[in-house]
Amino acid sequence: MSKDVKNKKWWEKIPHTYVILFIMIVIAAVLTWVLPAGKFVRETVDGLSQPVVVPGSYQQVAQNGVGIWGIFKSIPLGMVGAAPIIFLIMISTAAFGIITATGALENGMGVLLNKVERSNVPKTAVIWIITFLFSAIGIIVGPEIQIPFTLIGVSIALGLGFDLIVGLGMIMGGGYAGWNFSPINASIVGTAHSVTGLPIFSGMGFRFLTVFIATALVATLVSLYAKRIEKNPEKSFVVGISTEGMGLSKPLNEYKVEKKHTLVLIILLIMFGAIIYGSSKLGWYLNEMSTVFLIGGLAAGFVYGFTVDEIIELFIKGVSSAASVALILGIARGIQITLETGMIMDTIINALSAPLANFGPTFGAIMISIITAIVHFFIPSGSGLAVSLMPVLSPLGTIIGITQQTTVLAFQFGATIPNYIFPTIGATMAMLGIARVPIDRWMKFALKLTALMFVMAWILLAVAVVIGY
Repeated sequence: MSKDVKNKKWWEKIPHTYVILFIMIVIAAVLTWVLPAGKFVRETVDGLSQPVVVPGSYQQVAQNGVGIWGIFKSIPLGMVGAAPIIFLIMISTAAFGIITATGALENGMGVLLNKVERSNVPKTAVIWIITFLFSAIGIIVGPEIQIPFTLIGVSIALGLGFDLIVGLGMIMGGGYAGWNFSPINASIVGTAHSVTGLPIFSGMGFRFLTVFIATALVATLVSLYAKRIEKNPEKSFVVGISTEGMGLSKPLNEYKVEKKHTLVLIILLIMFGAIIYGSSKLGWYLNEMSTVFLIGGLAAGFVYGFTVDEIIELFIKGVSSAASVALILGIARGIQITLETGMIMDTIINALSAPLANFGPTFGAIMISIITAIVHFFIPSGSGLAVSLMPVLSPLGTIIGITQQTTVLAFQFGATIPNYIFPTIGATMAMLGIARVPIDRWMKFALKLTALMFVMAWILLAVAVVIGY
């Protein structure tokens, strides 16, 4: 072994993200031969888009192990399954490529940061404001909306003199804090309430308190990290990662917003507003968001004065830059497809949930969150997780002595907090890809954040049990 290899730090020895995800697919395939295949009976329920598991209906079926062909086939199947979010990433990246080429974003951020610097607004205050802003957005819409704005957050962080982790912390950290604990999270809370028979989005007060505490926790951790690397840049987790084209290219006092820049920024705000309104009021999701970015990107190019050929070239360049992120999403989705093909997904759910009946109320509620988190790794879809797991957890919650509302709360914690670190979560991998942060570097920050989030959640669960929430 060479001296250079020996001197590498632990995170520098971790394989490429593609390799890590492919190894996970191989492990999942091996498990399809080791674990017994089985399935629950599922039935259609009015008001739900997916069939719901019938508790106690699990039974073993013929083994259906996944071989080498299935391992490789899971990747293109995964890309097909993740197609809507893949195209959102490609189109939004292309749209932002056009907008970035106009110089409107850089000049707008440069002018804004210059005003912040001259007004002596503490940098920590900026971090808190942006974190809470994206948390508020996350309460209303899912993490997919944060993806295109990752570059903005990263650019602001770099402009403030910080690094890529700070940018991700504000956008992904804040956005997930809002989404994870949102009282109106339709796929997690709404579906779980429907399955348990509770009024949809009931128990809002406690969840709003949770959102505030979680967002403050994110802002605190990001601020502490930012102060540390400001004093000593060598302590940054992303030392050596290129930020070319992501930060500001000249001194703050040289930036100015021209009339055509203003028009582009207005289009950007309209895009942002349309997506929030459409998602919260009109039922828009990934395809509609992609449409907004497509229209907005083209409109920004035209109002700035680009020719049709220039817009097309910028669009193609943007799509090309997102190709690596798309491949990551396809490979990650392949893990779930492998488990489902081998028919061991329900086996894992049944094995994890069965022991819950032996626990007391507080510890049982905590265990529900832990078991949900484990299953969430294999089922990244919030609604898919809810219809698969909640019919099993609901009666178990009653058995261990907790209310259905607390059962849903424990499920919500387990179904969302790991979003920060699970490579099977498409939005997480997309934001890391756009910010150019390898997953192993992000983990150095996110593992601590996730651990503290769970501690906070478990304390809140204990409170929920005591007050009979």
